[in-house]
Amino acid sequence: MPAAIGVAILGEVGLDAIIGSTIAGVSAETLVGYAALTVGTIGLQYGAQALLGGEKRADHQITVRQAVAPRRRVLGQAKLGGVIFALDTLKYNDTNKVLYRGAVHCVGPVAILQYWLGDVKTGLASGPGGSVPDSVYQGKVVIEGHAGTDDQPASSALLKLPYWSASKRLAGLCYSVVVATPLKKGSQIFPEGAPDVRLLVAGAPSYDPRSGNYAYTDNAAIVLLDYLTHASGYGLALAEIDLASFAALADVCDEPVALVVPDPNGATAEMRYRSWGAYDYTEARAEVLARLLAACDGELIQDADGRVAVRGGRWQAPVVTITEAMILGWDQLEEGDEAYSSFNRIKHTYTSPWHDYQPTEGDPWDDPAAQALQGVIETEKSFVRAPSHSQSRRLARIAMAKGNPRFRLSGLRLSPAGLPAYGEPTVWLDLPSFGIAASFAVMRGTLAMAGKALTGVTLDLISLDASAYAWDPAWEGQRPPMPDTWN
Repeated sequence: MPAAIGVAILGEVGLDAIIGSTIAGVSAETLVGYAALTVGTIGLQYGAQALLGGEKRADHQITVRQAVAPRRRVLGQAKLGGVIFALDTLKYNDTNKVLYRGAVHCVGPVAILQYWLGDVKTGLASGPGGSVPDSVYQGKVVIEGHAGTDDQPASSALLKLPYWSASKRLAGLCYSVVVATPLKKGSQIFPEGAPDVRLLVAGAPSYDPRSGNYAYTDNAAIVLLDYLTHASGYGLALAEIDLASFAALADVCDEPVALVVPDPNGATAEMRYRSWGAYDYTEARAEVLARLLAACDGELIQDADGRVAVRGGRWQAPVVTITEAMILGWDQLEEGDEAYSSFNRIKHTYTSPWHDYQPTEGDPWDDPAAQALQGVIETEKSFVRAPSHSQSRRLARIAMAKGNPRFRLSGLRLSPAGLPAYGEPTVWLDLPSFGIAASFAVMRGTLAMAGKALTGVTLDLISLDASAYAWDPAWEGQRPPMPDTWN
């Protein structure tokens, strides 16, 4: 069974040629939505204006019911809005009302780190929330935060509504409830009407094969393993995964990388590969998986036991040499230099915590020598799960080297003597007749069979060496300016 599972996953991400097999008709993922909840109708059309006191108000149109939204899960960190499930008002005197607004943000369990009202970070500490301490809110705004545990109780605020009950616990869902009374100059504080709560959360605990424990992490390899094993991803059992390969890549991800310019929090170093963000359960699994792999230069392969393994993120020197005596033939050999590069500038995108956790374009990675010969040829790469400009630049450098190899060899057919090369990340190619003596990365591999006997292997190779992964902190480039410094 592990072999079939490995084939399926590699087929979904377009890597089926690695194992010489393809699949068809992969089952569509079950679409799971948030629980549909009954919302009271009294005063809903006025809910968005309940904070404006006695001021004159413009007419508003507000959305009070929405289609059931897909579930969303966080790995690493993410800043999230929500889907409104409760919006109501109750009178507390002859002229004023109390506003109640509930919104589901993601599946739990998570840790709530920050509370935001619209684009403004509040003074509320991490945890379950409380009265918002910032003076602008006049002590009249309370936010409840629910982390999405399976045993969480019902909202104490919503229990004041006549149609809410203790059985409506929203178990497993992270949600917020705002309770607010009219504010002076409320239309200026909440120009959009009802306060829009956004949460910064740290995602669910993930299994780390190095310790055998579950804990929060943003290590890109551990986050990738989480998605492969979670029910919302591929749902694999740990026995179907080469855990040693994930542990090895996790160690690489944990390696510190120095920062020439400290980040806005003052940090002078960061982990080599981190992974932040959320995904919807309705997304194509291959798309989510591709984002997770891109954050650590990862590749999925199938090991000798048919389990899913991972490699990448670092240079691994060849241990197998391919000589001319092993070669039966090949389909195509391309040789070029900078003058024939397919691109020489990579425009890359990452998620910047300093720009509202939004996808942000980084300082492009350039090949000046190639640009001097042929002008600028651009391509774009997305590293949106990378939460760092430096990390995104490092990934862009690797992508530049892989995208513009000196040699590209397709359909290299080897005799049985070349079988040890199958499954290797790199090989040394010694072809004196063609002036080639260099290291190559193995991009694809297929075993040739005659009955049950292995008769050879076919490989696709690109020239690559350790320089692709070398990094000088001076190369981290210019981060995008902080929002408050924009002109």
